[in-house]
Amino acid sequence: MVSKSLFLATCSFLTLVASLVALPPPSFHQLNHRESRLLPNRVIAQFPAGTWIENIAVRANGNLLLTSFLPDATLYEVSDLDCLSPTVTRLFTIDSVTSLFGIVETSTDVFAVAGGNFSQSTGGVKGTSRLWSIDFRHGQSSYPRLITSIPDAVLLNGATTVPQSSHIVLLADSILNTIWRVDVVKGTVDKAAQFPPQDTAPSQPVTIGINGIHIHDGFLWFTNDTSTTNPSTGSPETSMYRIQIDKNGYAPLNTAPKKTITLPSEALDDFIFGPDDRDIKWIATNSENKVLAAAPDGRYVRVAGAPSSFEVATATACQFGRTSRDSHVLYVTTGGGKINGTTEGGKVQGLDTSGFSF
Repeated sequence: MVSKSLFLATCSFLTLVASLVALPPPSFHQLNHRESRLLPNRVIAQFPAGTWIENIAVRANGNLLLTSFLPDATLYEVSDLDCLSPTVTRLFTIDSVTSLFGIVETSTDVFAVAGGNFSQSTGGVKGTSRLWSIDFRHGQSSYPRLITSIPDAVLLNGATTVPQSSHIVLLADSILNTIWRVDVVKGTVDKAAQFPPQDTAPSQPVTIGINGIHIHDGFLWFTNDTSTTNPSTGSPETSMYRIQIDKNGYAPLNTAPKKTITLPSEALDDFIFGPDDRDIKWIATNSENKVLAAAPDGRYVRVAGAPSSFEVATATACQFGRTSRDSHVLYVTTGGGKINGTTEGGKVQGLDTSGFSF
């Protein structure tokens, strides 16, 4: 179990960011899909080996909320982000499930977090999925309140809210390729969309389909976590899709999603648009140990990590900061892992995106 404070605040993050921004940018001719543009970055919080940080949300005060997939279902809060060593606090652990997954803000300083049981050998466990509410409006959150169980779900993953109806939470079921729809006020559950089952990957004990989801410009965008093989190159590639949804979060019946971009990666996990209103997609690649940035016209570059690097090893999710001090900082969560005989736990890595452009 992680102690209540893993790190103590010691000095100004602003000073460090200023020095990073001041570094001369790498020289590039024309950015295209074959090039990388590695961004200045630093470790925000490091967890012990065996801790997998699955998802991230950002409070209005700038604090980060982190869900853990392993070794238990814990919610952490990271504060004092202006300091070189931010403070990490364990808020609570839910003992009735093994893992927490997606987390999303449903109203000011109120969050919904999904959880359930998961086995690395058999996958999600049907009948264990639940959605809880965490309320920070009156100070430190108390133990979470159960919103509802989702008995037919198998493995909840990404989470998002409907912009016109933020009390509607959409949850990606990575095994069933279903988008579950939960009204957090009424506690009701139905389906917003159902896509064909993911083809089984013989080399993997658990085949993951839909992973990260996000609503942008009236469309539900989502990544697919299982790669296919490019017939020309023989290399793995993974795609992102989108489908139009209505104001209540429903996708039209009998309508196939549109493939928007295909990337040379074995996996695509969660993602975010930004910063601010920009249409750039920032995508965590999980086992690829990288973060990619993709432009609306299909160009993309690697902005962090490498296959043999711990920088963003098992990158799981990302969110931009919400204050004037860090709105340009992309916070990336990771699951950690083992590289060249060395094992490292999950972390939060901060990427400075100021000045980035295609």
